[in-house]
Amino acid sequence: MQTSNLPDPIETKSVAEQSTEATASELDYRDNHWQQFSYALFTLMFFSVLSIWIMQNSVNAYFQQTYHQASPLAVLDDYPVWTSGATIGQALYQQHDQIKAAISAFNSTQVENFNSGYAYTPEYKIILAEKRRVEQQRQAVEAKARAQEALRNQFSLNKNQQVFFAGDSLMQGVAPFVQKSLLENYEVKSVNLSKQSTGLSYPGFFNWPQTIKDTIESNPQIKILVVFLGPNDPWDMPNPQGGGHYLKFQSPEWESLYRSRIAAIIQTAKQHQVSVMWLTPPNMRKESLNNQMIYLNQVIRDEVQKNQALFLDSRAILGTANNVYSDYLVKDGLSIKMRSADGIHFSSDGQKVLAQSIAQHIQVAP
Repeated sequence: MQTSNLPDPIETKSVAEQSTEATASELDYRDNHWQQFSYALFTLMFFSVLSIWIMQNSVNAYFQQTYHQASPLAVLDDYPVWTSGATIGQALYQQHDQIKAAISAFNSTQVENFNSGYAYTPEYKIILAEKRRVEQQRQAVEAKARAQEALRNQFSLNKNQQVFFAGDSLMQGVAPFVQKSLLENYEVKSVNLSKQSTGLSYPGFFNWPQTIKDTIESNPQIKILVVFLGPNDPWDMPNPQGGGHYLKFQSPEWESLYRSRIAAIIQTAKQHQVSVMWLTPPNMRKESLNNQMIYLNQVIRDEVQKNQALFLDSRAILGTANNVYSDYLVKDGLSIKMRSADGIHFSSDGQKVLAQSIAQHIQVAP
């Protein structure tokens, strides 16, 4: 028998079988792509909702600022699960800011260290140090100015509230001008208890801290307290511990007690939501008395500022410079007499100038 050299017969499939296999393959391909599309769509929607959930505060703020009405997401605020996203978002924002600040601080430190150690010459380092010193001074001055402005803005009241004036004979001359202006221009009433020859050194003669406390507590209409004391205080004070001893003027014990009385007045006022404006003593013609006023001015100013009340420097208001007494204020090229013949009290013009300085800090609501 001879072996045939013809090739083995090729197994063939019918057209129907081939068509069935193609259809199945195509369906598998479509199913695979549909699954991928569905997964991608679900992932996209999931992270979109998650982003809105976490950033809902930003979304709400943007919607309100843009369309001037509540965000559609606001209806979900009643659900704790929803609002918890805002808490998480806020925490993430804070964490991001902290990390960003830390990175920025680290970079700045690295640059500064490199510049200081390698790049900057000794001469340039001196220039930089001077620039920093000047900038620190500028910032300190601006901060002080802002604090003073904030103090000035606290002296506002309405027509049903009152201003309380406390002081010695200097206040007796100044307060009536402020009272007249407040009453005539704004119908604001005031209380004036200024008394000649009084101060903080001799409470046995007249106790200003107690008088102010009693007056404020008995008159809730008082909103502003204006104090002008000092010229009657540069004397040895009776020791409150008794024994007939006196505390020597300008001694640490004397100053500590004097400061405590200033602080007590301010704190009493603050406890009753009363703003305090305190005028410091003016310079005096007599040299020994003037030196005493210079010392008292420093003590009063420091203690008033420490207790966050507003001080008005009567020396500057009256045109005095460098603690040198002057009878006159030069304004608009004119010399205006500010002081009386005794070199202590004020002329009528001086009283008016001080009264105007007090009044300009008081704002009355219509």
